[in-house]
Amino acid sequence: MVIDGITLTPQNLLLLASGLLLVIGLCFLILNIRLLVIGRRYQRLMKGTRGANLEELLGETLEACQEIRKRLGQLEDGTGSLLADQAASLQGVGFVRFNAFSEMGNMSFALALLNKNVDGVVFCCLVSRDDCRLYARQVIGGVSTTPLSNEEKEAIQKALANSQRL
Repeated sequence: MVIDGITLTPQNLLLLASGLLLVIGLCFLILNIRLLVIGRRYQRLMKGTRGANLEELLGETLEACQEIRKRLGQLEDGTGSLLADQAASLQGVGFVRFNAFSEMGNMSFALALLNKNVDGVVFCCLVSRDDCRLYARQVIGGVSTTPLSNEEKEAIQKALANSQRL
């Protein structure tokens, strides 16, 4: 049989099969070398940085992430509690000195203590030559249920201004 000027004799077939075998062997050798390189990289990857294997490192990392999530949840719960406590704590202070009686000078005062919800108390101290009187009025939402003097209203306004700066 003749294929484009080459006669297929047993010697030519043997030569062709040998060439094919050589090409296949070369491909096999190249693939084995690449597999060896990949195997070494895999072993190095599995060994890790401290000699621990990658599965152990991933397990430790997963446990650390779970612990961090747990701790984050606790911190979020604590933050909510702190925000609630902070709203109820003293946020604004207003202090006004005034002269309640002409002969005493500025010895009288009004002191407003308010939280974030504008709830609190106003103290008014009236000082005269003979005595000193202290009044306390409850403030809810920035308003008192009892009538307030101008000085007490001014103390509340100062407390509100101070609380807005925080």
